[in-house]
Amino acid sequence: MAIAANDALWPSESFGFSFLIWCKQAKDSTWGIGGFIIDDPASELGPIREVFACPVLFSMWHIRRTWLKNVIKKCSNVEVQREIFILLGKTICNIWSEKNPMDALGQLFQDFVDQTAFIKYFKSFWVPKLEMWIDSIRNLPLASQESCGAIEGYHLKLKVKAYDDVQLDALQRVDWLVHKLTTELHSSYWINLFADESGSFPEVKADYIASTSWQRALQIPDDAVTFDDKDPLVARVVSQKETSQTRTVWSPGSEFSLCNCSWSMQGNLCKHVLKVNMVCGARKDFQPSLSFQSFQHVLLDLWQKPLDDSFSLDLSVARVMQMQEKIKHVAELATSSGIAQVAGKLPMQWTKKRGRRVGVKPTSALLLPRSKGSLQKDLTPKNSRKRKRLSRFKG
Repeated sequence: MAIAANDALWPSESFGFSFLIWCKQAKDSTWGIGGFIIDDPASELGPIREVFACPVLFSMWHIRRTWLKNVIKKCSNVEVQREIFILLGKTICNIWSEKNPMDALGQLFQDFVDQTAFIKYFKSFWVPKLEMWIDSIRNLPLASQESCGAIEGYHLKLKVKAYDDVQLDALQRVDWLVHKLTTELHSSYWINLFADESGSFPEVKADYIASTSWQRALQIPDDAVTFDDKDPLVARVVSQKETSQTRTVWSPGSEFSLCNCSWSMQGNLCKHVLKVNMVCGARKDFQPSLSFQSFQHVLLDLWQKPLDDSFSLDLSVARVMQMQEKIKHVAELATSSGIAQVAGKLPMQWTKKRGRRVGVKPTSALLLPRSKGSLQKDLTPKNSRKRKRLSRFKG
């Protein structure tokens, strides 16, 4: 979600977020946000952290998709497309090393000086704000590729809904966008989530699996992925529909891997790239994912807090324990066959019938123990209303 980069808009943004939470908790008191994903480094994080009080993650999906589409569009040679995109990915993947990413980018401009269309586009559009992107990637925890696949599926659904009404000149109308989001897109999202968590509606779950590249990648067996012994930077995936065909994935294990399938050449995150990266994640001869490196960097920063600062130390330990619990749930979900099995083990949260329609009131503060006299007074049974009325008539 993009947020206007203006401090004067903080009150209105905070009010809008607070109203959103109130509306959702009026229907479901247990509703909450586990995390907030942004893909724009210019987004203001203050209102998000103030209202939602949840982790804020940065997604690499937008920058990857934009770079890949423009490389394919502005470079005609397939090998040049592959080399430029992989080098751009290495520039981002090495931001935690001692090397300066801008130096590697300058070397790329020298090696591909003949690609004038792409170099002109990149220098005019990306170079002025690349430092801002790198700072956000370096300082914020990164979302996983599973999240990127979900964002892409959401984006493509919204794109299809938008093109259905493009002849009605509705793309400039805010009421049309709100209507599409609430009546068609979000309603299908909630039914997909319910079908996945409860294990019901298998046909709905099958459609949901087919809508995201991450879920399609899970359907590919591990033995369908092979690596070239002579060229470790190349992996091949056997097609599940036609076993005689194979897809080639360059730079395996990287978020900027490139596949030769038609879906990947349109700028999308294909299932072959995701499956190869899943296999590479379990092997020690490949570099860990960017999201893993990001969390490792955050943990090292917490570990280096000074021991004499007790508040910072306690806060660091609390964050590490919270992160450890989340990683444990993610590991259980990765090894299970579905989210319904993991959700069944979670503790059940009971709420009153009225609490499912209105927001939950905050719990009252702890009170000091009462005196013996007041305790005895509370234990005595109170007269009913009927007895009180009778006593009034007698008097």
